[in-house]
Amino acid sequence: MVLYYIVVSSGNSMRDLIESKIDQLTQQYGSPLFIASADKIKNNLEVFNSAFSQKYPITAVAYSYKVNYLPEVLKVIHNQGAWAEVASGFEYEVARKLEVPGNLIVFNGPFKTKDQLEKAIDEGAIINVDHSDEIEQLEQIASELGKKINIGIRLNMEVGIDQLPDRFGFNLESGEARQIVARCCKKGLLKITGLHVHLTSYIVQTESEDNIPAKGIKLIWPKGHDSYRKASQKLVDFSNDIRDEFDLKMEYLDMGGGFPTVNGISPYVNAIVYPILDGFKECDLPKLILEPGRAIVSDAADLITTVVAVKQLPNGQRAVVVDAGINLLPTSFWKFQDIECLKKTDNNIEETIVYGPLCLQTDIISKTKLPKLNAGDHLIVKNVGAYNIPQSSTFIYAQPAVILVNGENIKVIKKREDIKDMF
Repeated sequence: MVLYYIVVSSGNSMRDLIESKIDQLTQQYGSPLFIASADKIKNNLEVFNSAFSQKYPITAVAYSYKVNYLPEVLKVIHNQGAWAEVASGFEYEVARKLEVPGNLIVFNGPFKTKDQLEKAIDEGAIINVDHSDEIEQLEQIASELGKKINIGIRLNMEVGIDQLPDRFGFNLESGEARQIVARCCKKGLLKITGLHVHLTSYIVQTESEDNIPAKGIKLIWPKGHDSYRKASQKLVDFSNDIRDEFDLKMEYLDMGGGFPTVNGISPYVNAIVYPILDGFKECDLPKLILEPGRAIVSDAADLITTVVAVKQLPNGQRAVVVDAGINLLPTSFWKFQDIECLKKTDNNIEETIVYGPLCLQTDIISKTKLPKLNAGDHLIVKNVGAYNIPQSSTFIYAQPAVILVNGENIKVIKKREDIKDMF
C-alpha cells in the first residue's frame, strides 16, 4: 500500500481534480491519497481575517501549528501574512526554519525548556505562561539577564462548557490568576502585558466508567459562540481589574482557537469583539490575537481511499474494508468521517460500515449510506485537513510521502518511509 499526501496549489478545484484524475493519481502515486488545496487554505485565511478585522481595528491571526504543520502548508499560510502559534520548542524551531520572525510567533504550551525560553525572549516572541514553575524559570532568566521580561499569562475560567478542572493556565474564579499578577508585580522581574485563553474542544468527565479515561472524554464540537462571549467578557473584566489595582495595561488579548469553519464564523466574531470594544477606551484597545487551526485547514484536504473488500456481517449489515485506517484518520475516534462515493450511482443505497485495514476491531472510519461497492472502487473522505496528518502514525503501515502538485508539476517534498528508515 503506497501512501502520499498531495498539496494542490493551482489549477482546478480539489474536487474537480479528484473526479477527473482519480484513476491517474492513484495509479501513479498509490492509494490512499491525501489531497489538500492551497487555494482553499488561502480563501479560509482571507475570510477569517477579514471577518475579524472588519469589526476590530487591531487583529493578528496566528495559525495553530499543531493542527497541521506540513512545511509546504505552512508556507502557503505564512505567505498570506499569518503569524505562527506554537505549542512546543519543536514547533517554534519549525517556524523559525520557515523564517517566521520571532516577534510574529506566539509561544504557548505547558513545557518550555530554559534554553527555548531564552531564545524566544531574545527573538521577541510572545510567551504565554502556563504555570507557576514556568514563572519561576522566567524569573531566573530575568535575573540573569538583568532586565524585566514581558509575558502573557494563560487563564482558565468557567464559561458554561463544563471544562473544569482545566489543566492549563491559572484559574480566574479561585483567585489564582490574581495571585500570579500580584507576585509578578511585587518581584518586578516579569511584566504581564497580555492575557490568553483557549476554550477546549474536549472535557474529561470527573467520573469515567470503570476508571477508564477514554470513556470519560467528551467532545464538544462545535462550541457555542456564547462561550466565547463569556470568555471575552471575563478577559476584559480581569484586564480592567488589574489595571486599576496594579497599574498594568494589557497590550494584547489572545482568544485562542477552536473555531468552526469560516462559513459560520460571524457569530463568534461578534461574541469576541463587542465585549472588548465596550470594555476599553478607543485609545487603549489591546491587540486581538486569534489562533485558528481547524477553521483554516479542515476543509482544505480530502482523502482518497480504495475499497479492498466487501463484506456482509452476520447481522445483515453491509460493510467494506478500505486501504486507509485510523492510523491516518485518528479523528475517526471522535466523529465518523463524511464519506462520498466517486462512482456516480444511486443504486442500492444503504447504511454501510467503512472499516480500515488495521488488525483492530476499533478501526472504523465511518458508518454512512453508500451505494453497492466493489473492490477497486474509490471513496473520498472529506474535510480531513485538521489533526489527522500530524497525529497519524506508523502503526502497521509506514508513514506516507508528501507531494506538492503545482499546476502540472508534481514534486516530492517528504520522502515516504520504508524499511531502510526503520533500521
